[in-house]
This record gives sequence, structure tokens and C-alpha cells, in this order.
Amino acid sequence: MQDSAVTAATHLVVRGARTHNLKDVSVTLPLGKLIVVTGVSGSGKSSLAFDTIYAEGQRRYVESLSAYARQFLERMEKPDVDFIDGICPAIAIRQKNSIRNPRSTVGTTTEIHDYMRLLWARVGKTICRVCGNEVARETAEVVSRRLAALPDGTRLLIGFEMPIVAVPDRPLRGESDDEEFADRENGEDAVETPQQSDPWRETLQTLGRRGFRRVLLDGRAVTLEDVDPAALAGRSVVEVVVDRVQVEPGIQGRLTDSIEIAYREGGGAAFAIELPREDGRDPVRHDFSERFECRRCQIAYEDPQPRLFSFNNPFGACPTCHGFGNVIELDLDLVVPDPSKSIRQGAIEPWTKPHYRQELAVLKREAKLLCIPLDTPWRDLPPVLRRLVVAGDCV
Repeated sequence: MQDSAVTAATHLVVRGARTHNLKDVSVTLPLGKLIVVTGVSGSGKSSLAFDTIYAEGQRRYVESLSAYARQFLERMEKPDVDFIDGICPAIAIRQKNSIRNPRSTVGTTTEIHDYMRLLWARVGKTICRVCGNEVARETAEVVSRRLAALPDGTRLLIGFEMPIVAVPDRPLRGESDDEEFADRENGEDAVETPQQSDPWRETLQTLGRRGFRRVLLDGRAVTLEDVDPAALAGRSVVEVVVDRVQVEPGIQGRLTDSIEIAYREGGGAAFAIELPREDGRDPVRHDFSERFECRRCQIAYEDPQPRLFSFNNPFGACPTCHGFGNVIELDLDLVVPDPSKSIRQGAIEPWTKPHYRQELAVLKREAKLLCIPLDTPWRDLPPVLRRLVVAGDCV
């Protein structure tokens, strides 16, 4: 008995199985391994696998449930066996496949795949396909904890980048000296053309109306009143300062609020500039994004969802095989086994059979219309004509 207990830790032990046509069969099977039971018809394969091992595992599992739950489950008889140890709750698939879905697997039939999809979507980690780093969404709370962990006394500038877009102003009347405008002296109507307003001036006014007071220019925080719009021509982005803070105990709440504002105004991206404590040192810039993307490679990824891990869903299915696991391709070496033959001599092997006699006649008729020689060996045909025979005139 001591040997059996030690063996049962890593093995499934069956002693004296007599179910159906089994005659005192004793086996020791390793756990966690793929085991195939083979034999001639009537040798007892199903009796051992289904009526003995599976039946005992299912019976013990049902007995562990409450009496209320047991009434809804199928009860199996105790198998005729002397001793079974090391057995676990079992799942069995019937030998008769009544499912016609070609995408059906053991995981979908037992519905285990549904739980696995939820598990992968919730606890799985996305790895960048280029740099190999983990892709994570940097929420405001995560960023604030990271910034609050900096040494006390560190000064930070928190902000976001705002693109400068030229907005057309009210349309103006054209002048008579331009060919695109109408001539007023001839009494013709003038053509209205939009005039571009100063984009920087409009942007600074918009920031002032939203309550922002500073922008970052050449590494310095400057108030909106001190900015000269004329000197900023040619720039496409303005760095707006949301808050100026100094790391100290209890600052995390303020950092979270500032990062949330920067995310909202900056389209999900923000930055924090760590100002140097000593003169001569360069400031350190930290870029953050709440978008699900790799910051180093600038690659956006799909949020992990259960549908991405299902081959039955277009979002998770392979774009090549569409979830079927195989691809139908044309092997020209089998279609044309003897390239020395011409089309008239039967170079296309499948259409030499009597069943495809009509298709071969259609091919010969179309080949004459498309000026494809029927008596030229297949290997001597130009690639364009060969492709025309294989794919038709729709290529």
C-alpha cells in the first residue's frame, strides 16, 4: 500500500479492471501525458478508457457536489474494478462526432475555450513585436505613482502637446488685379476666397479661454502674455504647461489630477519635464500615454479582448486560413505533371478525365479567342499566357 501511495502522486493506477470484456486488467499511466489506447476491435479500449477510468472520475466528481446539484447531472455506475488511485475529474468526448462545424475542437466542445479566452484577455501580457517590451496602458494613477516616487524636492512641469492648425477666417472679396477674381469695373460679381488667420494667435487665445496660462518654449515656461506670435511662425506644435509641482509627501493626488487634464487635452498623451536641481544639467523629459501602444516603437496594439483569442471570430481568426487551420492552394506540378505536353495533348492532367471533358472543350474554345497556342508545349508558353490559362482573363 505504501508503494501505491507513492506511485499515485505521479501516476494513475488501475488494478483489477473487469468492466465488460476486461479480464483483471491492471495498468499504471503517467499523469500529464498524452496517452493513446490502441488495439483491435473488441479488445476493451473503450471499456478501459470510458467505462472504467472516465466513469470513476466522473462518479467521484458528482459525489462531491450537493444533493441538489446531483439531480441535474447524469449518474454513472461504479465500474467493476478493485482499485483506482490518482484519478481526477474527467471530460470525455463521444466517438461519434455530431458537430458539423469544421472549426470545432475539444476546447470549444467542452466550453473550456471560453474560460481560456477570458483568462488570456484579463491576465495576459501584450509584448511588442519589434522591441520585445511589454505594452501597457499608463493610466493617470500609474503615472502619478511613478512621478511621486522621484526624490523629494524634484521640480516638475506637467503638460501636453497641442497641434497648430490654421483655421480659415471669414471669406473676403477678391481684388481686381488677380486673374482668379472677377473684374468689378465690368460689373461682374467678385469671387469670395477664404483668408487664413494667424494660427498661433488663435491657438494662444484658445488656450487662454480654456484656463491655461503657460507654454513651453525652448525649454522655458513662458506666460501667454509674453509670447510673441510673430516669432513662432513655422512651428506646428505648442507644448502647454498644465501644472508646475514639486515632489513632496502627499503630492500624488495633485499629480493625478494634472495628468488627467493633460491626457484629456492632449488626446491621451502627456509629458513631465524634470527640472535639474543644479545649473548646467539638462532637464529630463518623461513621455506618457494612456493609449495602448509601445512608446519606444510607436506601434498601437489592439486592446486584449476575449474575441481576439477566438478562431471563430473574425478579429481573432488567422487572416490566411480564417480559423480553419488549413489553406487550399494550387500545386501546378500536380496539375501539369508533364510540361512537355501541349494543351491539346492533355498537359492539364485533371481535365484529361472523361468527367471534365466539357471543361476542357471550354478551355480550348477560350484559348483560341485569347490567342493562346494549343499545340505549344506548356513549358514554352510565356508566363503571361500560362497565368491566363490558370486564372482566366480577370487577372
